[in-house]
Amino acid sequence: MAIEDPTTVNLIQVTPRKVDIIWNVTLVCPWDCAICCVDAVHVTKRGQQVLLKSHALTVAEETSYKTGTGTAFDQAMRLRQQQGLELDFDGKLRVLDHLKGVLPKIDFSGGDPMSTTENLEVMRIAAERFGKEQITLTATGKGLARCTPEIIIPLIGELNFTYDSVSPDGNDNRPAEYATGNLKKATSFAAAGVKTRGECPLSAQNISDTSLRRIYLDLHFAGIDKLLLMRLFPVGRGAFRASDIPTPAQYRRAINVLRDMEAEFKHPSVKLQCALKFFDTQNIAENPCDLVRESFGLMSDGTLLASPWAVGSYGKPLDDVWVLGNLTTTPLQDILESPKAIEYQRRLDDNFGHCKIFAFLQSKRENSMDRIFDHTDSLYVVNSV
Repeated sequence: MAIEDPTTVNLIQVTPRKVDIIWNVTLVCPWDCAICCVDAVHVTKRGQQVLLKSHALTVAEETSYKTGTGTAFDQAMRLRQQQGLELDFDGKLRVLDHLKGVLPKIDFSGGDPMSTTENLEVMRIAAERFGKEQITLTATGKGLARCTPEIIIPLIGELNFTYDSVSPDGNDNRPAEYATGNLKKATSFAAAGVKTRGECPLSAQNISDTSLRRIYLDLHFAGIDKLLLMRLFPVGRGAFRASDIPTPAQYRRAINVLRDMEAEFKHPSVKLQCALKFFDTQNIAENPCDLVRESFGLMSDGTLLASPWAVGSYGKPLDDVWVLGNLTTTPLQDILESPKAIEYQRRLDDNFGHCKIFAFLQSKRENSMDRIFDHTDSLYVVNSV
């Protein structure tokens, strides 16, 4: 019998599975955007009262402001934690614990994750465990105003922000100063050496050549590294703004206009969201839709979704079919071995290239899982214009 060479034992190691999680670590937000894809909770302070608006901004709740116990946003988050709607600090750490055994890339998002104090500490712990290059932050100018680049630089590999309106007055989708305020703060972070990515959901509000060129130039002169072009998803409060979704022809022209700008000015580099990649190049070998294979959404209460965009018009999961489990109670490795997760992965190429959210929303099939994998994404339906 051959004797095993002890020098070769344990040399073969299993590479941890890569996962990309957009974590809406809180829904608390200082903004009330009409197209908010997660139906964030708008928080304001009025005198000695903290006002929270949720459920597509139709439900208002007040709590007394208590001096010396944090900002109005901290107090709003604590109220939601007490109501079981958001994870407390220990719950957030359990989420990090349950990522053991995988190689996670975490995007701390919201709401506005920087609007509340404790999330900075959660980010710090995540960066220590997984490395800063595995952490990104998606925040607004108001949230970023609460910290300096020097505080953020050790914690993240990239800062993401929305910039889809060039007017300080905003538009029907965005409140005044939202986009311009985001860019102003991102500019200071870029100047400090933070990698930055502007994100632009394309809509009827910004699809003109003039608006697109202005958006690009604003990012160029601000020193922003990347521009991500995104589809406008009819989810969250965006479900009420579906009429603003561009046509395929408008999407194609927008991509061409911005690529021409990139060719002339060199930066920011133009990137396409996964939901636009197959539309742009249909002879690609790998399915650009990577939900469950790699991409997930994590809600503020720990609910793990098969897609970050699977949020209904009132902030709940779009449908139970999108719910994979809860990361506060179950390790991710166990969730990925569940029959539902395995079915997702097995069927991923059934509608190769189609965005599963749009396929689900536009399918007429009775079975929810079949709707996800139907050939009904509006960018590929015959005779779409």
